[in-house]
Amino acid sequence: MKTESFRLTIFHKLVMTLLAVALIPLIGVWYAGSSQARADAAANISQHLVMTASGIATGITSWDEANVRALHQSAKLEDIRSMQAARQTPILRTLGETYEWAFLVFTIEPTGENIARSDDKPLTRFGERSYFQGAMKGAVSSRQVLISKSTGRPALTIAVPVRNAMGGIVGVLAMAMKLDDISKVIKDTRIGETGYAILLDADNKVIASGRPDQATDAVQDMANYPALKVDGIADQPTVYVSGEKRMVGYARKLPQGWTLLVEQDYAEAYASLDRLETGARALIILTAALVVGVAAFLAKQLTLPINQLILVAERLSKGEFTESIPGTARGDEIGSLARAIERLGISIQMAISRLSRRA
Repeated sequence: MKTESFRLTIFHKLVMTLLAVALIPLIGVWYAGSSQARADAAANISQHLVMTASGIATGITSWDEANVRALHQSAKLEDIRSMQAARQTPILRTLGETYEWAFLVFTIEPTGENIARSDDKPLTRFGERSYFQGAMKGAVSSRQVLISKSTGRPALTIAVPVRNAMGGIVGVLAMAMKLDDISKVIKDTRIGETGYAILLDADNKVIASGRPDQATDAVQDMANYPALKVDGIADQPTVYVSGEKRMVGYARKLPQGWTLLVEQDYAEAYASLDRLETGARALIILTAALVVGVAAFLAKQLTLPINQLILVAERLSKGEFTESIPGTARGDEIGSLARAIERLGISIQMAISRLSRRA
């Protein structure tokens, strides 16, 4: 048996027409609005991350510069230049008392041996420390995050060269600080519910971290941290994958060679935009369902009287006449068609009557 091929009915054509009229403008407006909304959201998120990083960077840089400035001023004192423990110790103790976050202020002679300290602990050797080596090479200031020999805990040490009246380096003045004391601004920085900041030294070791899952009792090397391998993250906030999460982050280089990283979960950062797009998609789906429903109703209103007239026409073709034809009272095109079929029926009846009389 030959199957009937599919053909477009009035219902199909009506649905397609209404869908095109209703959805094409709606989708166009949604696409344009969504693109603009996504661009605006990305700009706002980027601006927020950059401003957060800038605020933290300003505070950290000012704090670091204050420490370096204090060390440079102290290094110019004759008692410090003397490189004599008896003359240096009172000054070192005063510095330690003035800067509450410093647990040790000390001097080192060119051989790497400790000369004087702000505490009463035994002298030790610091010659292998990179901050000492950097200062001895003439660096304006040298920094290193490491496990302190004094506390056994992670610490940041800043060192400056001590020069004599002729400008020659005669030793090093250094200040060791607890990471807990300098990381408060980092730990207190929250970006939404999931955002945080991380401060790294020049060797990508953690100085301070706002990540709740990151330990603070050891020096951590984050050289392989995913965010630090993202191209362009230091130029502008960038979206990337860290572990199983999508993140948006920004890395800022500080004057002292440190890196400040701010991160936030992508899902939270773009939550408002996702809700907007979800609502727009739901509106489109609802509109499509409504259009199909309206089309089905209208098609039924159109096809029912047409199908009735088709049955009347088929009866007329078989010589079956009906007294009343539905739809003749309508004032639309279907009414015109019904009245035309009615006149056709009358004409056929009259023709048959004439033929019968002649016969």
